[in-house]
Amino acid sequence: MPLPEQADKRRELVARLLAQKATPQGVTPLPRDGSPLACSHEQRRIWLAQQSDPTAAPNVTLGVRLTGALDLARLADACTALIARHEALHTVYTPADGEPYQEIRPGLPAPFEFIDLSGLPEPEREATALGLARTASAERFAVTSGPILRLTVYRISAWEHRLFLVCHHIAADGGSLAIMADDLASLYSGARPSAPPVQYADYAAWSAERSARRLPERLPYWTERLSGLPAPLFGGRPAESGVRSGATAMVRVDREAVDRLRRAADGPATPFVCLCAAYVVLLQRMTGHRDVTVGIVSASRTRRELESVVGTFVNMVPLRVAQPAGQTFAGLLTRVREAAAGALANEIPFDTLVSRAGIPRIPGVHPVFQASFVHREDPKPPADWDGLTAQVWDHEVDDATLDLALTATPRGEQYELAFTGRLARFSPAEVHALPATFAALLAELGGAG
Repeated sequence: MPLPEQADKRRELVARLLAQKATPQGVTPLPRDGSPLACSHEQRRIWLAQQSDPTAAPNVTLGVRLTGALDLARLADACTALIARHEALHTVYTPADGEPYQEIRPGLPAPFEFIDLSGLPEPEREATALGLARTASAERFAVTSGPILRLTVYRISAWEHRLFLVCHHIAADGGSLAIMADDLASLYSGARPSAPPVQYADYAAWSAERSARRLPERLPYWTERLSGLPAPLFGGRPAESGVRSGATAMVRVDREAVDRLRRAADGPATPFVCLCAAYVVLLQRMTGHRDVTVGIVSASRTRRELESVVGTFVNMVPLRVAQPAGQTFAGLLTRVREAAAGALANEIPFDTLVSRAGIPRIPGVHPVFQASFVHREDPKPPADWDGLTAQVWDHEVDDATLDLALTATPRGEQYELAFTGRLARFSPAEVHALPATFAALLAELGGAG
């Protein structure tokens, strides 16, 4: 081969190799030699928030209604196997130089509690179980020593039980609860699911490298987007440090109410965009602010090897929307759609955004946004339990991190819209009035379209 062609081939090969090296690699296992491992950005955000306020991160909870002859010994063994299967469930967190690190402890216990309510009058049993579950949902776990979760079984009768799992948010998120529910059912039924290909600590190292690579090109977007933020949305009573209790109220509306909003759009609009835009209108009317920033959730579980991993993969992303006076709802839908696309395309860890984008901090006020919007997927039914009938056990958790949160959950032909307001900002009566107000607003906006 002539020399010029050889040079061209070498350059082509070098270019291919460099391109392969630059391509983001998958999540791969780290060596486990007993030394502390770095935390993810998600864990770091939760850790740092709890240093000043131990109640800053609400727990995640799972409720399952079980009908049939429940074998408590099998369930306890399944809980032990579940914790052994997922490193995040037997990990504690130790500080060094002001930063948290993961310390994996295989021998961490699996707290299992049984409460027999069958001796109570029958009409009181379910309500008592719900009340006890609500109290348990606010349990605080010592992340430096563990354990970081607890499984409780409430006996309603010999054939009716309610399973309730509470876990610290530093170890699990909503997606992880679905994995844990499936694994518990499989383990109770005698199956032994294959081990996840990687564990959460592997994701933490991979995501830190990915975030560092993306930061230089994405940070300027946020510095510009969040400059000149207006005053906090909610004034009135100052939020008391350590007060995270809230009130929750909900309403169900037909999907047609959301579809009418979609038909009002000038272009394609998802249910997320429509409900988020309506929530922005609600916040504008409540506060008098036309420039509103809402926190939305972005899940980082984007790779196939992470589908069976338990951990916290949730990042909060600010969605800033300014609606000029006289703008139509169709115009607002376009603004929300474009703002969401830009925010998600330039996503960086929220703690990095706050520290690097020059966001001013106000004591007692969540930085950047004080209200959030979460759009969930339609919950899937529980997995099969050997010899038992399993159903979702709905329960309200009133632990509030932000001043106001709206969670939209599709349930068949309806949407469940749940508002949780922080009682340091709102009275229970104010929170309980919001669902009806929002339902009326959806009807108004849909009719205007």
